[in-house]
Amino acid sequence: MANNKNSFIGQSTHCTSFGVCKQILFRDCKAPAALHEALKHHLIEHPKDSNLCRNYIKLLKSLPNIKKIESKYYLTLFKILLYMEYHELEVNIAKHSLKNQTVKQASDTLVITVPTLNEDNSCINVCDMVRLYLLSKKRTYYGKIKDIVKENVYVSLFNMSQISELSNCIVNVYFIPSSWTIKCCHYVLFIMSKYNLVSLVYPKIDRNLYFYSKSVSEWINESVAVNPEQQVAVISILNNSAYPAPYILFGPPGTGKTTTLVESICQIRKHDKSKHILVCASSNTAADEIAKRLLLILPSKDIFRMYAASKIVDNIDETINPSSNFVNNMVLYLPKDIFILKKIVITTLTSCARLVKLNLRSDHFSYVFIDEASQSIELESLIPLTLVVSQNERNEGTMHAQVVVAGDPHQLGPIITCKRITHLLGTSFLERLMECEPYKKSDGYNSRYITKLIRNYRSKEAILHIPNELFYDNELLCCSDSNINNVTSNWSILSNSTFPIIFLAVKGNERRMTNHSVYNEKEVTVITECTKKLMHAKLGTRKIKQNDIGIIAPFKEQTVRIEESLNMHKLKNITVGTVERFQGQEKEIILLSTVRSKSFEHDGKEHLGFLSNPKRFNVALTRAKNLLIIVGNPSILCKDRYWNALWEYCKENNACNTDENI
Repeated sequence: MANNKNSFIGQSTHCTSFGVCKQILFRDCKAPAALHEALKHHLIEHPKDSNLCRNYIKLLKSLPNIKKIESKYYLTLFKILLYMEYHELEVNIAKHSLKNQTVKQASDTLVITVPTLNEDNSCINVCDMVRLYLLSKKRTYYGKIKDIVKENVYVSLFNMSQISELSNCIVNVYFIPSSWTIKCCHYVLFIMSKYNLVSLVYPKIDRNLYFYSKSVSEWINESVAVNPEQQVAVISILNNSAYPAPYILFGPPGTGKTTTLVESICQIRKHDKSKHILVCASSNTAADEIAKRLLLILPSKDIFRMYAASKIVDNIDETINPSSNFVNNMVLYLPKDIFILKKIVITTLTSCARLVKLNLRSDHFSYVFIDEASQSIELESLIPLTLVVSQNERNEGTMHAQVVVAGDPHQLGPIITCKRITHLLGTSFLERLMECEPYKKSDGYNSRYITKLIRNYRSKEAILHIPNELFYDNELLCCSDSNINNVTSNWSILSNSTFPIIFLAVKGNERRMTNHSVYNEKEVTVITECTKKLMHAKLGTRKIKQNDIGIIAPFKEQTVRIEESLNMHKLKNITVGTVERFQGQEKEIILLSTVRSKSFEHDGKEHLGFLSNPKRFNVALTRAKNLLIIVGNPSILCKDRYWNALWEYCKENNACNTDENI
């Protein structure tokens, strides 16, 4: 181990030596950046070396100045980033600890009310651990979070026989972040070190001439049959044109990314039924969507939807359940001899790590699809790759599958708790790959390695205009086949009845709660009044329904107050949520409450805080199909170049109004 230049990487998921230097690592230090010096040493091997600790402190202080992760520092730097992120998770979740809290019993769980859950970054999640200290008996109990509903946290004890001992008792509550994802990422680093795989994630163009031997005679989805970009992507994937490099499917909003993935999987099955395919996504929602679409085309016996043990059967789509690992409402993991019979395995990235213990052959899967790749940290996206790699006789890492990475680098990326490393750990695998030679755009993209889908089937052209201009090089084409012309009403707010965007200038006051979340009461009122008016309007010739409408706000407290206001008017079936909740979704009508009524200054520059994130801006604007209503204060919003571009565009089209006309 000592002779390995990445020896501390090679250790397992949690290096016990790290605890010795943890306090030193995270204390403040004013030393200048010295990355090249810090990387000469191994903290884990010499935890008591004061010079070594100083070098690593210098490294930590230098992180904000590092623009990208170079290949020679990949393993070392990512290891440190993971430690920093988990440390920050521990610090943040500890803020939600409760003293003298009465817990109640609900069936087989304990219910704990946590007032701080209304925070925008509460960082308490399902599967996090809970430590309960019973004051009367001075005894400690442990459990896991099973569900979270508003401010109520439902905890399942590890020893269920103890539940009656805690019901209606006063306890101190301590939350502990789940370490499963971090452990999976450490495992990725271990495998990358063991098999010398770093070069595989920094691919280069193969200069040899490549011939496409397989063609498609019949398209399964009719829309693909008339979409040249989707066809190019499917044929390239089918022919392993990028191998051993990953193939990127760049899918801007509404361009049929999932349709292309499903078509590719079906064509692979059609051409060679012996191939095994692994499909992973960052969320259960995305994995379920692919499973549902495949089940409409392929035999259910070929598809295996593998859920994590924490998944609740009540939340499983009935069309997927028969093809899942739920048996008698319980999650069961298949033994190897049965698992290898499944041709298409669909799961989340972190659940995929469960397959490691099956000891599959490294060439078992011929294809690995990674959906929503822009929403996961790089090492999460690499978890499936640990199943398809080995080392050849020349001590080089070898990939045994064509990897397909799908997503959009201009939409929301992974959520990082430690803000000073967001620019590093928050850069997804897809986003970093697109900076590598094979994927860079010159006159166009190299279709052997990447395809950009450009035909948008979701939104009207005017709704796409600003995102298209700011993020997609004006290449998106509006192909919406909607017959709906406009929202029809005698509503005076529609100053331009032929334009599908309305910008309502509202000068409310944002207020901050004690839990740090922000709300704007005037905008709550305006959003409510707009929604009530919409319920008396029509989409084309049909009456607008509640489920046609989505309401987006950047702050959790604003969504809570909007929901409460709508409920008072018996509007309970309208989806209200943050931008993060709406990523991947679409609605006929979107109302966007921006909340902000003040700007902030940093390094002499004004910004809008949360709203200054261009990816958040892009996602919020691209959810609407037929009508987008923005509610906000233009004098504040226009200090940001993205919001200013939107405001000017609306002004040009006579689509700006005030709340007085509602």
